[in-house]
Amino acid sequence: MANIDVIKENVQFEQLLRDSNSNTVLKEEYLIPDTHPDVQEILTVEARPMIINKEIIGDKIVLEGKIEYTVIYLAREDGLIANSVNYNQNFTNNIDLNQGEYKVICEAQCNVEHIEAKIMNERKISIQSIITIDWELYKSNEFEFVKDIEGSDEVEVLKKTETINKISANEDVELMGKCIIRVGMDKPQINKILKCSLQLHKKEVKIADDKIYLGCYCKLNILYKGDDSKDIIPLEDDIYLSKEEEVKGVTSDMLPTVCYEISNNDLMLEEDDLGEVRIINDEFIVKANVKVFSKENIDTIKDAYSNKCLIGLKKDEHEVGILHGANSSESIIKHNIQLKEKDLKPEHIISANAAIILTDKQVMRDRVVIEGIIKAEVLYKTTDDEKYLSNVKAEIPFSAMIDIFGADENMKSIVKANLESIDASIEGNSIAIKATIILSGKVLYEMTKEFISDIVEEEGDMPEKKASITIYVVGEGDTFWNLAKKYNTTVDDLIKINKVEDSEHIEQGQKLIIPGRAIF
Repeated sequence: MANIDVIKENVQFEQLLRDSNSNTVLKEEYLIPDTHPDVQEILTVEARPMIINKEIIGDKIVLEGKIEYTVIYLAREDGLIANSVNYNQNFTNNIDLNQGEYKVICEAQCNVEHIEAKIMNERKISIQSIITIDWELYKSNEFEFVKDIEGSDEVEVLKKTETINKISANEDVELMGKCIIRVGMDKPQINKILKCSLQLHKKEVKIADDKIYLGCYCKLNILYKGDDSKDIIPLEDDIYLSKEEEVKGVTSDMLPTVCYEISNNDLMLEEDDLGEVRIINDEFIVKANVKVFSKENIDTIKDAYSNKCLIGLKKDEHEVGILHGANSSESIIKHNIQLKEKDLKPEHIISANAAIILTDKQVMRDRVVIEGIIKAEVLYKTTDDEKYLSNVKAEIPFSAMIDIFGADENMKSIVKANLESIDASIEGNSIAIKATIILSGKVLYEMTKEFISDIVEEEGDMPEKKASITIYVVGEGDTFWNLAKKYNTTVDDLIKINKVEDSEHIEQGQKLIIPGRAIF
């Protein structure tokens, strides 16, 4: 085989090993800063958890995270006055790796499953929260296979086409956001910002040849206490962010997935021309991780032989991860929170927020069925003169589905949930909730495929030929290739001597002339 060149190629792909979730329970006591008044009653606690670092240490993946709390409370200060305080707490969580799980890639996001705050005394509060971390482990696989043989007409080659998913791009992109809000003269000037939250929605990713386009909206929700006023004033703005990134090799027929997260938020207050604090300047950074998958057809060698020398084929089996498809769906969830006798009557809604917890997912025929809970909380102004603020909470179950054609029960799914919007309104003795959620899902499966990794010449003598012509009756499962290999001839010779027009078509019972037969 000195004159034969074996052409090899590497293939890289990502395979989902497993996905699950784990909980982290956090409990800490916090002092009210000296600059803040005593706490009389806690109204609401908003928590923003995030993963800040992932590291493989030994047989574990260590996830490091941070949670930011914003506590809005009523303070006993010339009557009940709203105030707020911010706290941070770090946490860690470990994912145990199984044997053979190496070179893994971990993707993780976290949500607040439960949060509760209690007053220890007028200068100390306790916060307990349960953080749910949803994670996936992917294995980065790579192997080499024989793509072709060149340089000799002594080897007969049977080719096949395999379809695999390759990662054509994996890019981290930063989008810069900026917002300026001017408080009108119909509202009091700003005494203190009680809460500032950012919510990403209408997230999208598009690809063209050699380009990736990213875009999303960021809704800015602010609650502030007015100067010389006890009222809480809500402000809102929606900022569009976009960026075009040049990525060589991507094409419009590839499948992109993207994960967005807010990494930094810097809010500043400024005075207007009259010297009043009425300008809010907010700058923030959104980080996006984009992966682009291509479904590529690669030519490989299925079988090879030579009628001049003995050759051996080294075959390896590889479990290949396949991304079957991805899609998203929008669901509108409605629910009425019935007020109890002890609840104060609402005058108007100040703010509403929610977190989504997915409790179950199941791949079915042509769809993924999802179960979950929306944990909603509404802050409102009451008709009571003294206790003018109150809140209600509700856990709203929902069911939804994502259509993915061709999906079946044997496949795996990864589903992400995003709150697009939440609205609250007063309806009689209840508060009506309307939440819009986007569920994004992808369906994957594994398939074992055989590849030829090498072709080598073997020692030994070629079989001697016996009869010059053999009449062969085609049996079940016979192909021109199998017969040519068995009788040490070539497919071309079989086709020519039998005057076959369609080399792919062979019928059982058909008689073929075989030019020479090997003795086995």
